[in-house]
Amino acid sequence: MRRHSFGHPFGRSFDHSLGHSAPDRTRHAFEPGKLVAGLAILGMAAAYGMDAAGEWDVRPEIALPALLGALCVAALTSALTYALRRRSRRATPEEGVAESGG
Repeated sequence: MRRHSFGHPFGRSFDHSLGHSAPDRTRHAFEPGKLVAGLAILGMAAAYGMDAAGEWDVRPEIALPALLGALCVAALTSALTYALRRRSRRATPEEGVAESGG
């Protein structure tokens, strides 16, 4: 059993000058749902920024439901990504067993 301290495993390299363990440099999985959510929030921020600059007239009755809809699309994207990754993870070990047994 691996022991963890605040989400970090023991035994990592330790940077004594800063008093914490060095960051993990491994790559993480691409998460398209977070990309969609980030773009939706950036779009809303840009729209309200243009409103504050006097270029656009952003009505909250339109903008807030649009943001909610975009976040629902981001949630759907995350759910589909999770389902596809889980499905491919289940399929991979079975194929390996079938090939080696044959």
